[in-house]
Amino acid sequence: MVVSYAAEFTLGIYTSPNLLNWTHASNFSRHGLLGIQYECPNLVEMPVRSSSSTANATDSTMWLMYISINPGAPLGGSIGQYFPGTFNGTHFTAADPVARIDDFAKDNYAAQFFSGIPASEDQLSVGWASNWQYTNFAPSGPAEGWASAMTVPRRNHLESLPGVGWTLVQAPLGIEAQFAAELAYNSSLNNGTILLDYSGVESRAVYFEANVTGLTPSTLAGTLNFTFSSSVSGEMVQGGTTVGGTTWLSRQHTRGLADHPYFTDKFSTDNVYSGSQNGTWTLSGIVDRSIIELFVNGGQGRGTMIFYPSRPLDTLWIGAAGISGDATVSVGVWGLKDAWAEQENANGTVVGNVTTMARSM
Repeated sequence: MVVSYAAEFTLGIYTSPNLLNWTHASNFSRHGLLGIQYECPNLVEMPVRSSSSTANATDSTMWLMYISINPGAPLGGSIGQYFPGTFNGTHFTAADPVARIDDFAKDNYAAQFFSGIPASEDQLSVGWASNWQYTNFAPSGPAEGWASAMTVPRRNHLESLPGVGWTLVQAPLGIEAQFAAELAYNSSLNNGTILLDYSGVESRAVYFEANVTGLTPSTLAGTLNFTFSSSVSGEMVQGGTTVGGTTWLSRQHTRGLADHPYFTDKFSTDNVYSGSQNGTWTLSGIVDRSIIELFVNGGQGRGTMIFYPSRPLDTLWIGAAGISGDATVSVGVWGLKDAWAEQENANGTVVGNVTTMARSM
């Protein structure tokens, strides 16, 4: 068991033979970004893979210490950080002193990992999609009536990337199973664009994926960009990537929380192209009514961002420009199923798990 001594910036590791009697084994203290407190720790064994591995092949395993800090994130507020390393049953030792941030945007906090998954398989996690700096001020949208959400379940493994080192790779779990309909697909978009109206998607949630293939170090050029917008209010969420370089997100043109001083409106990160990319550069994302989860190169980089438009987003523009003629761009967009529809009662309300208690007189 891993316990946080929050204000002491220490994680205590305890052992027990029966989950009733616990013995303190060691501490993991003052690593990475401290912020004001450590929260919500996880210690997980997970697979180490490389881009050259066959599908789901495990090269070895490694332990990961995951620590959430609040406040104290580089962008303000709350964020998760992680440390790859070794664990001998009582002591965890980080591979190096580097502080690795889980997300390049501002709304992925306190990820929790599922138990009982073999170490050779991808470990599963779910994060809280908000930030303590402004979550209490977030509007419960005019139509939807909520103010917070969780990320989609994500699968996790570790890779050692050239020029970067140990990296937690995190991608949506089984998103294909949630496809309701293919909205657009072009296997040779190259330097072209796609514009589509997805207002007919009941869930108003879509998944998109753009892949550039056939790249070499000398043909790293061009951009992939997208805009999700409202045909009614003109509000929009935008993002994109420079092939082989910077990826960005913007909620600048949405109205909800726009005046809050901590609701930072633009985010970016740099990913490094290397031989491990096998000549590809990818950008994919899930956009729901008030959240976008963006993934670069299969989850080597990721950004989670909430937004609150006054009217639903219903239009997608996605395009490529400046791509080398020796490379190929393919783009696909799918509407996603409504995750709650099958759980609604006759009034259209989802009440969740309900326990009926039998009473005896």
